[in-house]
Amino acid sequence: MLMGLLRLLPPETAHALTISALKLGLGPSLKNKRDLRVMLFGKEIRNPIGLSGGADKEAAVLPAWSKMGFGIVEAGTVTLYPRNGNPTPRMWRLATPARAVAPSGAERMANKYNSLINWLGLPGPGLDPFIKNLAAFQTHPARKDLCVGASIASPDSKLDEFKILARAVAPYVDYITLNASCPNVAHDDHSLENTAASQIKSAKEGAGRIPVLVKLGPTRDITALERMVRAALSAGVDGFVATNTVPYSNSNLIDARRIAWPTHNGKEVGGYSGPQLLETSCWMVREIRKLVPATMPIIGVGGIQSGADAKHMLASGANAIQIYTGLIYKGPALLDDIALHL
Repeated sequence: MLMGLLRLLPPETAHALTISALKLGLGPSLKNKRDLRVMLFGKEIRNPIGLSGGADKEAAVLPAWSKMGFGIVEAGTVTLYPRNGNPTPRMWRLATPARAVAPSGAERMANKYNSLINWLGLPGPGLDPFIKNLAAFQTHPARKDLCVGASIASPDSKLDEFKILARAVAPYVDYITLNASCPNVAHDDHSLENTAASQIKSAKEGAGRIPVLVKLGPTRDITALERMVRAALSAGVDGFVATNTVPYSNSNLIDARRIAWPTHNGKEVGGYSGPQLLETSCWMVREIRKLVPATMPIIGVGGIQSGADAKHMLASGANAIQIYTGLIYKGPALLDDIALHL
């Protein structure tokens, strides 16, 4: 019933209320008692079920995610300075075919397609509150049960910002994800793989011994994917996250005929997340696995909304998975379903 009530609210309002409730300790407790321990980043974690970046932007409720049963939480994405993000509305639930709610419409429709388009633009209070929350969690009893990652980004692609961010978060996390493919901020015009390689090198300088992963944008172009992976490997990357949301420019990867894509100033905006992304994510994981050392971690994310989806992703070669949109629609019961299948 609670999930249904939340879906009557605008998505950002529902998310804010959820975070507030989790801060008050109102989140559900771990039900799964199965032994799903895996090794990741040189440490044993209780399960390979992760929460993707974007769900807990400020690392504000890490104990609640641990209590809920996650083995991994990727906090952020954090930027060096506070950001307002893009103009509202900037998150839309997708409804029945050809009737996705447009930015100017009322956001009240339940969605049987379990998908979102978000155009948030990396809003947040900046680095200082993020570090404060990470530091506070270091002494919490739940810290030993949770693999904590931090997603970092520089909206202006400033290399020094990646170095500063990585150095600041490194003492408090088990890994760092470089969000080099966010579709909701502007990027440089020059080669994406060269840009990502430069950012990886800067983050590695700041991260010290902490592994740095890169989050890739969705693609089915094997040549482009191979170029990106090889560039990242040459820059010293420690692993990959596949994949980010689908921007309109890449909407051939999904059945965009079902989507009345939101616009701002006459231009389609935002990135799709939902079930249609699963096969592309799994394909990318399989192809990346062929190109990297067998021991290199790959986190699979995109379209996972059931235990069968999670099993499919791990069978494709991922060491761990991440969910977010599926959690919005299915609630914490999704974690139990995944644990059952694993």
